[in-house]
Amino acid sequence: MTDNRFLKVLKDAEEKKIAVGAVNIFNYLTADAAIQAAKELGVNLILQTSAGTVEHFGAEKLYAMIDAARKDAGIIVSIHLDHCRSIELGKACVDAGWDSVMMDFSHLPLEENIANTKEVADYAHAKGVAIEGEIGIISGVEEEISASDEVKAGYDETMTFIKGSDVDAIAPAIGTAHGVYHGVPKLDFDLVEQLGKEDTPVVIHGGSGLSAETFIKLIKLGGRKVNISTIVKNAYLDTTRELVESGEKYAPIPFDTKVFEAVKDVVKKHLAVFSGLKDEF
Repeated sequence: MTDNRFLKVLKDAEEKKIAVGAVNIFNYLTADAAIQAAKELGVNLILQTSAGTVEHFGAEKLYAMIDAARKDAGIIVSIHLDHCRSIELGKACVDAGWDSVMMDFSHLPLEENIANTKEVADYAHAKGVAIEGEIGIISGVEEEISASDEVKAGYDETMTFIKGSDVDAIAPAIGTAHGVYHGVPKLDFDLVEQLGKEDTPVVIHGGSGLSAETFIKLIKLGGRKVNISTIVKNAYLDTTRELVESGEKYAPIPFDTKVFEAVKDVVKKHLAVFSGLKDEF
C-alpha cells in the first residue's frame, strides 16, 4: 500500500516526530475549513467522518463531496472513517474509496475484537486501504457511540491485539475521553511511551480540550495521529448561534463565511501545535 495516503501521512509524522491532525467533519464547509487551515500551515491532514455521517449522506456521495474538497490542496489529505462498529459499513467505505477505516469493537471481548477487526483488515488491505483499531474503551460520547467508563488495556494486551488484528494504527485507552473534559484527565503517558517505540503508529482519541502542553508531551512520547471533534462542532454551532442571536441580517454566503473562518481558526491552532510549529494555542 505504498500509495495509501493514510500511511503516507503517518510515515511523514513519524519521520518528523510530529503528529498529523485528524479532524472530524460533518459537511462540506467543515471539510473545506480544515483543509484550508492545513494548507495555510503547509501540513498534512486526515479528514474523519463518523459512521453516523456516512449513514446520513451515503458512503459514495460523502466520499465524492470530501474528495472534491481536497482536490489541488497541495498537501496530502487522507479520508478516514472514525469509530465504526458495523463490518458492512466499514467495507462499504473501503469500496467507496476511503483511504482508511477505524473499526471499533473495543466493547467486545478481546478475541471478538481481534476477529472482527481482522475481518475488515483483510478486506481493506486487499483493496489498498489501511485500518485503525481500538483496544480498551475510551470513555465519553463520539457521535452515536457512548461509553460511561474507561476500560484500560495494558501493553501486553495491546500488542496481542495489534498482532492478531493486523491493524495499521492503534488507538489505546490512555485516559483521554471523547467530548468535554470535566477536570484534568489522568493520562497513561507510560503506555504511550511503550507503544510509541513499536512499529504501529499510536492514535490519540479524545483530543478536544487537552492543553497544548499535554499534546506536545503525548506527541514526544510517540503519538502520531491526534483526533479532534468536539471543538470543531462547538466552533460551528456556537458561531452559528452567535450570528443568529446578534440580530444582524446576513445573506447565506457571508453567514457561512463567518462560520467557515471560526472553524478554520480553531483547527489551525491545533494543527500548528500537533505539527510542532507552535507550543501554545
